[in-house]
Amino acid sequence: MDNITKHKWFKGAALTVAFILAVLLSFAGGVKVGSHKALFSCRWGENYEKNFMGQRNGLLGGGGMMKFMRDQFEGRGFRNAHGLAGTIISIADNNLIVKDKDGKENTVAVTDSTLINKNRFVNLKLSDLKPDDKIVIMGKPDDSGVINAILIRVFDTN
Repeated sequence: MDNITKHKWFKGAALTVAFILAVLLSFAGGVKVGSHKALFSCRWGENYEKNFMGQRNGLLGGGGMMKFMRDQFEGRGFRNAHGLAGTIISIADNNLIVKDKDGKENTVAVTDSTLINKNRFVNLKLSDLKPDDKIVIMGKPDDSGVINAILIRVFDTN
């Protein structure tokens, strides 16, 4: 082989190696970025409650039982985005009008399958509810904004 042929062969081999090296470096960079994103997502998920509800100190830590109950009523203890906490203004047919902490009036639809309880253990009926009761509602809003209640919890005012 003459020098020109050797030079062309060497140049082609060098370009091939450079191309393979560039592909491998790009792949390694993608793996590193993907691993970083996965680790971030994992750590974010582990701290979900702290990210959205603040530091949790347990049932009796950082303020005791009264703080825990107040936080539950004000909605800070709930994860579900379809909840409402407030005071019953009126009851008509199978609907409640509830004023939330911001003063907004919300309509809540109650069905036969809605669970209504007090202090987690006493089951109630819709007829047991009255204006000025402090309640928390878990449910799904419909297209008109009415919350279809799945669970209603009534709190003692004591």
